[in-house]
Amino acid sequence: MSLEDPFFVVRDEVRQSLTSAQQQYSQWSMLLDSEVDPEKVQSVGSELKNLIKSIEWDMEDLDQTIKIAEANPAKFRLNYGELESRKQFIRDTRAVIKKIKDYMNSDAARSRMETLKRKQLVSSAREKKAVGRYAKLDNEMERGNQDFIDQQRHQQQAIISKQDNQLDQVGSSIHTLKQIGETIGDELDSQQIMLEEMDKELDHTDSRLKALTSRVQTAIRKSGDKCQIITILVLIIILVIVVVFFFIPF
Repeated sequence: MSLEDPFFVVRDEVRQSLTSAQQQYSQWSMLLDSEVDPEKVQSVGSELKNLIKSIEWDMEDLDQTIKIAEANPAKFRLNYGELESRKQFIRDTRAVIKKIKDYMNSDAARSRMETLKRKQLVSSAREKKAVGRYAKLDNEMERGNQDFIDQQRHQQQAIISKQDNQLDQVGSSIHTLKQIGETIGDELDSQQIMLEEMDKELDHTDSRLKALTSRVQTAIRKSGDKCQIITILVLIIILVIVVVFFFIPF
């Protein structure tokens, strides 16, 4: 494999990130099934979502490296089997990510999270009631429990939705910057090709000019006629002018 092949660097980073994501997913699942503080579950879940988003960006980079390699397999010394192996790695990784995301966004996970929040709020309300000294205040608190629970649930959902939107915006910005970079790279490649073609044309013209000059010098040595010499010099000047106007850009 070519040392310039960037696939392996990104692949190793993805493997490490995927291992971390699977560990965090296991932790999040255990917390979700326990009786812990729901804020702890949400914190681990947010970290896991950020890590998954990072892996998805890396997968886009891997897709791009495969497209580059397929366009020029000789440069990277890749055969069909190696390309298929790389594509399979991407498919397997995305399958793992999809499984994690599907469960985190499932109705079962949301329902379990709502249950944890409700239990925490009810428990908190009961503790306040136990230390309360006035029955009227206790009754009002009991009646307001459900409203408070609903309010807290809506606030948490709004926070999670806002975080997801921010992650999507960041991903969109990075994708746009990547496209701009690719466009600049393509433009530089095109200009390099034009410069190489111009150099070849100038080299060819220079060779022809040297050959013609040599012939003229030979003719001058063989002829003593001043009129012929003047005519030849005039032709040389005309040739130089033609070369300048038609082959050298201003």
